[in-house]
Amino acid sequence: MTSSLPLFDLAGRTALVTGAGANGGIGHAIALGLARAGAQVAVADIDADGLAKTAAELAAIGQEPIAEICDIADASQVNALFSVIAARSCGLDILVNVPFVFPVRVRPHELEMADWEQMLAVNVTGYLRCCQAALRLMLTARRGAIINIGSNAGVSALGRGALPYSCTKAAVHQMTRELAVEYAGAGIRVNAILPAQTLTPGLSLHLDNPRFRDQVLPRILSGLPQGKLLQPQDYVGPTIFLASDAAIAVNGVLLPVDGGNLAMNAGGSANWL
Repeated sequence: MTSSLPLFDLAGRTALVTGAGANGGIGHAIALGLARAGAQVAVADIDADGLAKTAAELAAIGQEPIAEICDIADASQVNALFSVIAARSCGLDILVNVPFVFPVRVRPHELEMADWEQMLAVNVTGYLRCCQAALRLMLTARRGAIINIGSNAGVSALGRGALPYSCTKAAVHQMTRELAVEYAGAGIRVNAILPAQTLTPGLSLHLDNPRFRDQVLPRILSGLPQGKLLQPQDYVGPTIFLASDAAIAVNGVLLPVDGGNLAMNAGGSANWL
Protein backbone atom coordinates (compact mmCIF):
# COMPACT_ATOMS: atom_id res chain seq x y z
CA MET A 1 0.00 0.00 0.00
CA THR A 2 1.36 3.41 -0.93
CA SER A 3 0.35 6.92 0.04
CA SER A 4 -1.92 8.95 -2.23
CA LEU A 5 0.47 11.85 -1.58
CA PRO A 6 3.76 11.09 -3.39
CA LEU A 7 5.90 13.16 -1.02
CA PHE A 8 4.82 10.93 1.87
CA ASP A 9 5.20 7.66 -0.05
CA LEU A 10 7.72 5.32 1.58
CA ALA A 11 7.52 2.57 -1.05
CA GLY A 12 10.87 0.95 -1.75
CA ARG A 13 12.35 2.00 1.58
CA THR A 14 13.44 -0.18 4.46
CA ALA A 15 12.68 0.93 8.01
CA LEU A 16 13.72 -0.41 11.39
CA VAL A 17 11.68 0.40 14.49
CA THR A 18 13.30 -0.52 17.79
CA GLY A 19 10.98 -0.93 20.76
CA ALA A 20 8.19 -2.05 18.42
CA GLY A 21 6.99 -5.06 20.36
CA ALA A 22 4.87 -3.56 23.11
CA ASN A 23 1.31 -4.15 21.99
CA GLY A 24 -0.49 -0.84 21.94
CA GLY A 25 2.67 1.19 22.49
CA ILE A 26 4.23 3.98 20.44
CA GLY A 27 6.73 1.72 18.63
CA HIS A 28 4.01 -0.76 17.71
CA ALA A 29 1.83 2.00 16.22
CA ILE A 30 4.74 3.54 14.31
CA ALA A 31 5.82 0.19 12.83
CA LEU A 32 2.35 -0.48 11.46
CA GLY A 33 2.02 3.10 10.22
CA LEU A 34 5.30 3.01 8.30
CA ALA A 35 4.26 -0.28 6.70
CA ARG A 36 0.94 1.20 5.59
CA ALA A 37 2.87 4.12 4.08
CA GLY A 38 4.75 1.65 1.88
CA ALA A 39 7.97 0.91 3.77
CA GLN A 40 9.32 -2.58 4.32
CA VAL A 41 9.49 -2.67 8.11
CA ALA A 42 11.85 -4.53 10.42
CA VAL A 43 11.08 -4.55 14.12
CA ALA A 44 13.10 -5.23 17.25
CA ASP A 45 12.26 -5.44 20.92
CA ILE A 46 13.33 -7.14 24.13
CA ASP A 47 9.79 -8.52 24.56
CA ALA A 48 9.59 -11.72 22.50
CA ASP A 49 5.82 -12.15 22.79
CA GLY A 50 5.03 -8.54 21.91
CA LEU A 51 7.49 -8.65 19.05
CA ALA A 52 5.86 -11.77 17.61
CA LYS A 53 2.46 -10.08 17.74
CA THR A 54 3.74 -6.99 15.92
CA ALA A 55 5.37 -9.20 13.27
CA ALA A 56 2.11 -11.09 12.77
CA GLU A 57 0.20 -7.82 12.30
CA LEU A 58 2.78 -6.66 9.76
CA ALA A 59 2.46 -9.95 7.90
CA ALA A 60 -1.32 -9.53 7.84
CA ILE A 61 -0.94 -6.30 5.84
CA GLY A 62 1.38 -7.90 3.30
CA GLN A 63 4.79 -7.44 4.90
CA GLU A 64 7.60 -9.96 5.20
CA PRO A 65 8.97 -8.47 8.39
CA ILE A 66 12.33 -8.99 9.97
CA ALA A 67 11.65 -9.39 13.69
CA GLU A 68 14.62 -9.69 16.03
CA ILE A 69 14.79 -9.85 19.81
CA CYS A 70 17.24 -7.16 20.85
CA ASP A 71 18.23 -5.40 24.05
CA ILE A 72 19.76 -2.17 22.79
CA ALA A 73 21.82 -1.91 25.98
CA ASP A 74 23.80 -4.93 24.74
CA ALA A 75 26.33 -4.07 22.03
CA SER A 76 26.52 -7.63 20.73
CA GLN A 77 22.74 -7.81 20.28
CA VAL A 78 22.68 -4.48 18.44
CA ASN A 79 25.49 -5.65 16.15
CA ALA A 80 23.61 -8.89 15.45
CA LEU A 81 20.40 -6.99 14.70
CA PHE A 82 22.03 -4.74 12.13
CA SER A 83 23.90 -7.65 10.59
CA VAL A 84 20.53 -9.28 9.92
CA ILE A 85 19.17 -6.03 8.47
CA ALA A 86 22.21 -5.70 6.16
CA ALA A 87 22.01 -9.33 5.03
CA ARG A 88 18.27 -9.47 4.37
CA SER A 89 17.55 -6.05 2.90
CA CYS A 90 18.98 -3.59 0.42
CA GLY A 91 20.30 -1.32 3.14
CA LEU A 92 18.45 0.84 5.65
CA ASP A 93 16.60 4.05 4.85
CA ILE A 94 14.76 4.79 8.11
CA LEU A 95 15.56 4.17 11.77
CA VAL A 96 13.07 4.96 14.52
CA ASN A 97 14.44 4.63 18.07
CA VAL A 98 11.62 4.12 20.59
CA PRO A 99 12.74 2.01 23.62
CA PHE A 100 13.20 3.56 27.03
CA VAL A 101 13.49 2.60 30.66
CA PHE A 102 11.54 4.69 33.15
CA PRO A 103 12.94 4.57 36.68
CA VAL A 104 11.42 3.49 39.93
CA ARG A 105 10.09 6.80 41.20
CA VAL A 106 12.28 7.94 44.04
CA ARG A 107 13.54 11.32 45.18
CA PRO A 108 16.85 12.19 43.51
CA HIS A 109 18.83 11.89 46.76
CA GLU A 110 17.61 8.29 47.08
CA LEU A 111 18.37 7.27 43.49
CA GLU A 112 20.47 4.12 43.25
CA MET A 113 23.42 4.38 40.87
CA ALA A 114 22.48 0.99 39.37
CA ASP A 115 19.12 2.45 38.28
CA TRP A 116 20.84 5.55 36.88
CA GLU A 117 23.30 3.41 34.92
CA GLN A 118 20.53 1.21 33.50
CA MET A 119 18.71 4.32 32.28
CA LEU A 120 21.86 5.57 30.56
CA ALA A 121 22.57 2.15 29.05
CA VAL A 122 19.20 1.97 27.28
CA ASN A 123 17.98 5.53 26.86
CA VAL A 124 21.27 7.10 25.75
CA THR A 125 23.97 4.54 24.94
CA GLY A 126 21.46 2.17 23.32
CA TYR A 127 20.13 4.95 21.10
CA LEU A 128 23.66 5.94 20.11
CA ARG A 129 24.59 2.35 19.26
CA CYS A 130 21.57 2.03 16.99
CA CYS A 131 22.28 5.40 15.37
CA GLN A 132 25.90 4.43 14.72
CA ALA A 133 24.94 1.12 13.14
CA ALA A 134 22.25 2.76 11.02
CA LEU A 135 24.61 5.51 9.89
CA ARG A 136 27.13 2.96 8.63
CA LEU A 137 24.45 1.51 6.37
CA MET A 138 23.01 4.87 5.33
CA LEU A 139 26.38 6.36 4.43
CA THR A 140 26.75 3.78 1.66
CA ALA A 141 23.53 5.00 0.01
CA ARG A 142 24.13 8.63 1.06
CA ARG A 143 20.58 9.06 2.24
CA GLY A 144 18.51 8.19 5.26
CA ALA A 145 16.28 9.41 8.06
CA ILE A 146 16.76 8.75 11.76
CA ILE A 147 13.96 9.61 14.17
CA ASN A 148 14.58 9.45 17.89
CA ILE A 149 11.73 9.46 20.37
CA GLY A 150 12.58 12.12 22.92
CA SER A 151 10.24 13.62 25.49
CA ASN A 152 8.89 16.89 26.79
CA ALA A 153 10.57 15.75 30.00
CA GLY A 154 13.89 16.54 28.31
CA VAL A 155 12.83 20.17 27.89
CA SER A 156 11.24 20.99 31.25
CA ALA A 157 11.12 19.29 34.63
CA LEU A 158 8.44 16.76 35.51
CA GLY A 159 9.33 16.21 39.15
CA ARG A 160 7.79 13.02 40.56
CA GLY A 161 11.15 11.24 40.64
CA ALA A 162 11.73 11.69 36.90
CA LEU A 163 15.26 13.14 37.13
CA PRO A 164 17.15 10.25 35.46
CA TYR A 165 14.53 9.84 32.74
CA SER A 166 14.49 13.56 32.00
CA CYS A 167 18.29 13.73 31.87
CA THR A 168 18.49 10.84 29.40
CA LYS A 169 15.86 12.38 27.14
CA ALA A 170 17.70 15.71 27.16
CA ALA A 171 20.80 13.76 26.06
CA VAL A 172 18.81 12.19 23.21
CA HIS A 173 17.76 15.65 22.08
CA GLN A 174 21.34 16.88 21.92
CA MET A 175 22.48 13.63 20.27
CA THR A 176 19.83 14.27 17.61
CA ARG A 177 21.09 17.78 16.89
CA GLU A 178 24.75 16.79 16.82
CA LEU A 179 24.13 13.88 14.44
CA ALA A 180 21.96 16.09 12.23
CA VAL A 181 24.81 18.55 11.79
CA GLU A 182 27.49 15.88 11.32
CA TYR A 183 25.69 13.94 8.57
CA ALA A 184 23.60 16.51 6.72
CA GLY A 185 26.17 16.64 3.94
CA ALA A 186 25.71 12.91 3.36
CA GLY A 187 21.98 13.28 2.77
CA ILE A 188 21.09 11.86 6.19
CA ARG A 189 18.55 13.67 8.34
CA VAL A 190 18.21 13.17 12.11
CA ASN A 191 15.18 14.50 13.98
CA ALA A 192 13.35 13.79 17.21
CA ILE A 193 9.71 13.60 18.22
CA LEU A 194 8.85 14.83 21.70
CA PRO A 195 5.76 13.15 23.12
CA ALA A 196 3.77 14.25 26.12
CA GLN A 197 1.97 11.83 28.44
CA THR A 198 0.53 9.06 26.30
CA LEU A 199 -1.97 6.32 27.08
CA THR A 200 0.44 3.45 26.54
CA PRO A 201 0.07 0.03 28.19
CA GLY A 202 2.62 1.13 30.80
CA LEU A 203 0.65 4.22 31.77
CA SER A 204 -2.61 2.29 31.74
CA LEU A 205 -1.29 0.11 34.57
CA HIS A 206 -1.25 3.17 36.84
CA LEU A 207 -4.89 4.05 36.27
CA ASP A 208 -5.96 1.49 38.88
CA ASN A 209 -3.80 3.23 41.48
CA PRO A 210 -6.10 5.66 43.39
CA ARG A 211 -3.25 8.05 44.19
CA PHE A 212 -2.22 8.27 40.54
CA ARG A 213 -5.80 8.51 39.28
CA ASP A 214 -6.95 11.11 41.83
CA GLN A 215 -3.83 13.20 42.39
CA VAL A 216 -1.31 12.78 39.57
CA LEU A 217 -3.57 12.32 36.54
CA PRO A 218 -5.59 15.56 37.06
CA ARG A 219 -2.33 17.53 37.16
CA ILE A 220 -1.11 15.86 33.98
CA LEU A 221 -4.38 16.65 32.21
CA SER A 222 -4.27 20.26 33.40
CA GLY A 223 -1.07 20.69 31.37
CA LEU A 224 -2.60 19.27 28.19
CA PRO A 225 -4.73 21.93 26.44
CA GLN A 226 -6.65 19.22 24.61
CA GLY A 227 -7.74 17.93 28.01
CA LYS A 228 -6.85 14.31 27.30
CA LEU A 229 -3.89 11.97 27.15
CA LEU A 230 -2.29 11.40 23.77
CA GLN A 231 -2.63 8.05 21.99
CA PRO A 232 0.20 6.01 20.40
CA GLN A 233 -1.43 6.52 17.00
CA ASP A 234 -0.89 10.28 17.34
CA TYR A 235 2.81 9.81 16.53
CA VAL A 236 2.36 7.89 13.30
CA GLY A 237 1.71 10.86 11.00
CA PRO A 238 4.63 12.93 12.32
CA THR A 239 6.95 9.93 11.94
CA ILE A 240 5.88 9.31 8.35
CA PHE A 241 6.43 13.00 7.62
CA LEU A 242 9.95 13.04 9.09
CA ALA A 243 10.85 9.80 7.30
CA SER A 244 9.57 10.96 3.92
CA ASP A 245 10.68 13.33 1.17
CA ALA A 246 8.09 15.81 2.47
CA ALA A 247 10.65 16.58 5.20
CA ILE A 248 13.68 16.69 2.90
CA ALA A 249 14.79 20.03 4.40
CA VAL A 250 13.82 19.20 7.99
CA ASN A 251 16.93 18.30 9.97
CA GLY A 252 17.96 18.59 13.62
CA VAL A 253 14.42 19.40 14.69
CA LEU A 254 12.90 18.53 18.07
CA LEU A 255 9.24 18.24 17.12
CA PRO A 256 6.78 18.40 20.03
CA VAL A 257 3.79 16.14 19.44
CA ASP A 258 2.11 16.98 22.71
CA GLY A 259 -1.31 18.51 22.21
CA GLY A 260 0.07 21.94 23.12
CA ASN A 261 1.74 20.92 26.40
CA LEU A 262 4.98 22.84 25.82
CA ALA A 263 3.13 25.80 24.36
CA MET A 264 1.01 26.39 27.45
CA ASN A 265 2.31 28.70 30.14
CA ALA A 266 2.56 27.10 33.59
CA GLY A 267 -0.11 29.51 34.77
CA GLY A 268 -2.23 29.14 31.67
CA SER A 269 -5.74 27.78 31.51
CA ALA A 270 -7.22 25.87 28.60
CA ASN A 271 -10.88 25.79 27.62
CA TRP A 272 -11.91 28.37 30.23
CA LEU A 273 -14.68 29.99 28.19
